[in-house]
Amino acid sequence: MAGGIGDSFQDFQMMGAGEVLRGFGFVCLVLWSMGGELRAQAGKLIRIVNSDRVTGTRDVSYLGGNVVFEHEGARMYCDSAVRYLNSNVIKAFGNIRLNQGDTLTMTAHAMEYDGNTRVARAKGDVVLRDPEMTLTTQRLELDRNINTAYYTTGGTITNDENVLKSQIGMYYAGPRMFSFKKNVELLNPRYRMECDTLQYFTTSRVAHFIGPTHIYSDSGQIYCENGRYNTVTDEAMFNHNAVVKQKNIELRGDSLYYHQRLEIGYSRGNIAITDTAEKFTVYGQEGVYKGKGDEVVTVTGRPLFLSYSEPDTLYISGDTIRTVKVDSSGHRQMYVYRDMRLYRKDLQGKADSLYYTSADSAFHLYGRPVLWSDTTQITGGLISITMSGNQPDSLFVFENAFILAIESDTFYNQIRGRDLKGNFEDRKLSKVLVIGNGQTVYYVKEEDGTFIGVNRADCSNLLILFAENKVKEIKFITKPDSRLIPLGMETDEDVRLKNFENRFGEKPELYQFKDLMISAP
Repeated sequence: MAGGIGDSFQDFQMMGAGEVLRGFGFVCLVLWSMGGELRAQAGKLIRIVNSDRVTGTRDVSYLGGNVVFEHEGARMYCDSAVRYLNSNVIKAFGNIRLNQGDTLTMTAHAMEYDGNTRVARAKGDVVLRDPEMTLTTQRLELDRNINTAYYTTGGTITNDENVLKSQIGMYYAGPRMFSFKKNVELLNPRYRMECDTLQYFTTSRVAHFIGPTHIYSDSGQIYCENGRYNTVTDEAMFNHNAVVKQKNIELRGDSLYYHQRLEIGYSRGNIAITDTAEKFTVYGQEGVYKGKGDEVVTVTGRPLFLSYSEPDTLYISGDTIRTVKVDSSGHRQMYVYRDMRLYRKDLQGKADSLYYTSADSAFHLYGRPVLWSDTTQITGGLISITMSGNQPDSLFVFENAFILAIESDTFYNQIRGRDLKGNFEDRKLSKVLVIGNGQTVYYVKEEDGTFIGVNRADCSNLLILFAENKVKEIKFITKPDSRLIPLGMETDEDVRLKNFENRFGEKPELYQFKDLMISAP
């Protein structure tokens, strides 16, 4: 095999002037002799098109000045070259340029081209261009058989507004696709992408990535381990461990579509959407995020809302959960539709729908709403409860307000009215004001706890005081119509107020919400 590029070129430079063969006729004679060899090997040999100077032997020729040679559809230019006839190799030096058709061009300081393998090895400020991109590196191997270019010394690709860098790269000229490995970085005016493995199509400008990938922008960041990104439309599809952090919202899921420019995201399969400002997470199987405008998050597929607050976590479930950002301070409204259930250690609830606003920390329950606190049940047409410091503070019940408190296995204290307002202390109901059409059923006991009768009273407005979630005292604000009925003398009408309904069997339990979390990421 012929020697290295550096050795051959040094020998060529050290030749004496007297040894250089000059004259157009002799050059023609040498080229004619070469042409004879080319004819003998039927197009496999490299063809010398031009050289101002030629010297050396038949096997080893030194070419200088405007050197041009061709081989099977590719034309190459350089300042000087050494040609090895028997091995069909040319080593070229200075201002290298290789043209393959009308689409592919390569320039470099030095190059070795093997006519048998159709492989060119270039070094020194190598630049490879096609109509879509420009590649720069220090060493490049171009295989014309499969139209690929390969580098291992670090390279930079420029494609319109995208700049890609990597330690190792392979270019496939047919599909105009790059495969990058190790320390891959894609730079765009709108974002920066970092990963270990990336495929990039220069025509469509779509990037496919495998392995840990980070995408950073002014508005947020994205992480995933498998997916694709359209750098023209800023649309992305992620398929494994996908996380999108946009403003104060974090989206996760098995698969996730995200349009960065429009700030729209769709996630599917074991999703989690977290608001870091409001400190809540919504789990489910399908989710939609719309960042511009009101910043709306919608989750379906067994959704579960978790607010990690002290001292208890709040769980809320339903068929659909939606949150909407309502002002610049980050306050949100939340809607839970169909079969809403809520749970925390000190309070449980159920209704068809729920509305929550973080501005005043108020929950509103619609559609046969019911709340439970220990042994107390509260029902009505609409129930609102406000929070203070993540603890229940005030209670409002509108239309057919009803409080049912378990006194024993068979006895229930009852309070009924048009509306009621209540207050909590230390997360327990402390007092309730009944407004309009007040009625009570209250079981009276001796000091030793023995029941002696039931007090049945009607009064427009009532004030009820609680201790440990049990009725301690009833105060009649206006003169009541009251009577004490001895035990055994009462009727169902006496001990069951209108709209009496025991719904303790519907009270949500913590394990039901834990079951929803089994599939949560």
